[in-house]
Amino acid sequence: MMIKFPRKLITVSTLALALALASCSTTPEGGTQPRTVAATAPDPYADTQALIERARKLPSPQSESMLIEAANQLLELGKRKDAKRLLMSIDTATLPAAVKTDHVLALAQIAIEQQKYDQATELLTTDTHGLLSASIGLDTARLNRISLLRAQAWEAQENFLAAARERIFVAPMLESSDAQQDNHRQIWQNLIQLPVETLDSLTRTIAIPEIQGWLELAWIYKGQQDDLDAQLKAIHNWQQRFAGHPAAQQLPDSVRLLTELANTKPQRIALLLPMQGKYRQSALAVQNGFLTAHYAALRKLEPDAAAPELRVYDSSDVTRFIETYQLAVRDGADIIVGPLQKENVHQLAASPQTLPVTTIALNTDDTVREPPQNLFQFGLTPEDDAREVALQAQRDQRQRAGVFYQQSPWGERALTAFRDNWSQEGLDINTTATFDSAKALAAAVKQMLLVDQSEARAQQLKRIVGRNMEFQPRRRQDIDFLYLVGTPEQARLIKPLLNFYFAENLPVYASSQIYSGESNPEKDRDLDGVLFCDLPWMLEKPDSMKRRLLEAWPKTSPRFYRLNALGVDAYRLQTRIHMLKQVPGAGIFGATGTLSVGEQNRIQRGLTWATFKDGKPHLIPKIIDTAVMEDDGHRTPNGQATQGQPSGNTGAAPSGTTGI
Repeated sequence: MMIKFPRKLITVSTLALALALASCSTTPEGGTQPRTVAATAPDPYADTQALIERARKLPSPQSESMLIEAANQLLELGKRKDAKRLLMSIDTATLPAAVKTDHVLALAQIAIEQQKYDQATELLTTDTHGLLSASIGLDTARLNRISLLRAQAWEAQENFLAAARERIFVAPMLESSDAQQDNHRQIWQNLIQLPVETLDSLTRTIAIPEIQGWLELAWIYKGQQDDLDAQLKAIHNWQQRFAGHPAAQQLPDSVRLLTELANTKPQRIALLLPMQGKYRQSALAVQNGFLTAHYAALRKLEPDAAAPELRVYDSSDVTRFIETYQLAVRDGADIIVGPLQKENVHQLAASPQTLPVTTIALNTDDTVREPPQNLFQFGLTPEDDAREVALQAQRDQRQRAGVFYQQSPWGERALTAFRDNWSQEGLDINTTATFDSAKALAAAVKQMLLVDQSEARAQQLKRIVGRNMEFQPRRRQDIDFLYLVGTPEQARLIKPLLNFYFAENLPVYASSQIYSGESNPEKDRDLDGVLFCDLPWMLEKPDSMKRRLLEAWPKTSPRFYRLNALGVDAYRLQTRIHMLKQVPGAGIFGATGTLSVGEQNRIQRGLTWATFKDGKPHLIPKIIDTAVMEDDGHRTPNGQATQGQPSGNTGAAPSGTTGI
């Protein structure tokens, strides 16, 4: 029997026609240039069109099922808007539970790919679209799909605790080995994103053995990263207590490699720094951080363990740097940390051969395309800040960017890096503007916001009508946030100007350069509301390593804290650099950020976020809701616990909670 389609389905034939035309001239969403397809080329949308045509001839619910399948095909082809339009044309009121679930899952997948994570979470954790009611009695495959999509949405929102719990509960139901291994790895990645304090607290309070085992292993990995021997001993004890745990049967790769690291720890460390000339103060700051970490490690050595030997070499003379480097090699260095000057880093990067010793440079070189494979470049670069700003703005679902940056090499590098990361998601920068002096700031801000054009239009209108009239200038409306690259002194002038020129409510994101490193409410009050990223050492409560440094060098100026942190993390890197290289996703949770190895062995840093409030930096906390770990099942719409398989809750998650 033929079914009568809802009025919305009239759009289907229009969509089919659009797809037919698109096969010759369109590219998937996010593409930049249309391409011409030869007349004989296969139509990538032919199968989808055929499905839609067949669906029109079938009764319900086979028709709707086929349309959902067609929407999923469109999604695979990158046509998210068309897929959503097709899904929204379907009336789900009388559909069976399984088909209704497939419909919601397809909408949730689109929301995730469009980075509309709040929307995806609402679809997957509430009964707004009937998912929770439909999920009662569903087959395992669909229930697994619900859980995995929930976890993806929470991961994108950095709600790692909820995502880890969801994956732990769904793990026993996954059938394919690939799905199990991927889920296993993702559980680990989620848990190691949590602060050490949270992991420590949860291991003391959670009574569910499987969850407790995961949490405790993550705590050992993060909380004891500065003491490799004690860490290995703790892991061995953990394996004995949790012998049947999934993570014990398959240790995370980064944990498994710790034994290898212990057997290959460098015993002779060379530190190359410019101890004379204009870089002396910077070099001393790095050295103080390095020595702090070195002596902290010595205190934890077993009585019969051999202490690593540390030698410092003066690399001030650029013309003789290679000789200095070769001297460290002849002296038997197992690993070399340094140099600090860009000129010296370039000499190593330009080497046509593999370096004789693994080397961690404390700066970066952008001029050599293929540096030696055992040269790692680690620095406090504007590229790290710009990448963080782009990621955070995407998480906040910003789409229309403006960039206002200091006219300098640092500013140019920040702009380039931001553009590269922003464009990867098919997003555009709607405006860029520069400033170079305090005197020209007001004019630069006004011009960037197009307030002068608004005033010019008003004057033109006055001339046309021939009389005065009340007029309120407006700023441009085609940007929904501003990325500001500038010093504290510059930003203290720029933010009030933005407020004055009608951009008071425009979100402002900034790099670490905006913060002096020392709380100064009187001067920074004008920066209230600005979001910025910086090193954990600059924003978080001082840890034991920072306290040791300040005890040893009590007169350290806050302007050198970042270089102190660079030295501390350089020491941490030299023991674990090969683990970071071998294990994708592995990280060190350091003073300068979460460290990982990127392309061409560049050390990338994940930074901490804060906002100015009453002139003081306030940390933006990660979303952590320990309540998600309190029971061994998920709450159903009636509040009853289920065993193992999630079924969500009945309302939208409150701000800052997981929604489970």
